[in-house]
Amino acid sequence: MDLINLIKERRSIRVFTGEKISQENIEQIIDAGVWAPTGCNNQELKFLVIADDEKLQKMLCFKPFFRGVSHIILIFRDMSIPLSNALYKKSKSAKNMSFIDAGLAIQNMVLQAKNDGFDSCIINLTNMHYQKNLKLNLVQKIEKELLKLIGMHRQNRYSLAYFLHKGLKIPNYLEIQCGIVFGFGKNLPDIEKMRHGKNMIKRASLDKYLC
Repeated sequence: MDLINLIKERRSIRVFTGEKISQENIEQIIDAGVWAPTGCNNQELKFLVIADDEKLQKMLCFKPFFRGVSHIILIFRDMSIPLSNALYKKSKSAKNMSFIDAGLAIQNMVLQAKNDGFDSCIINLTNMHYQKNLKLNLVQKIEKELLKLIGMHRQNRYSLAYFLHKGLKIPNYLEIQCGIVFGFGKNLPDIEKMRHGKNMIKRASLDKYLC
């Protein structure tokens, strides 16, 4: 597909058919992400593919409205790389660079998926989303806050970090950046009619965005 049409026709899809994408296609999507530029050419991004149905169901604790997805890909930054610590921990000017890198990789990946006939949605993974869907009781909330106060956040079994590092066996030096769901969309939005948030999905003329 022509690139500008591909960009304009990609949609964030939240309802999927359950049909599976092939391993070959998933690897091609990740390869597109790998070739995105990274700040200082640090190449710190790592990708975790979740395809197992049981693990996919556990991931729905974060975003329960996603049903029938084929794969979820989580993107991490690798803090074991020497330059990562200097850039993302010690440097005030570069601390957000890995999030920019992840955004560049994500755009490559969702466009590659669209070009191959698959749909996607970029997901923000945070403690807020995870804990909201766990429906913690008062005792659990107190436990969570106490662990946070004494600097033992990773031991909080109600946190995103605990789920990733204990539940999914992610090593501690990998820090979550974002996630993307992929699959075959069931309901494609009508951009001439639909809104998301306060805005129409369809973009206005270019003049509106120039400053």
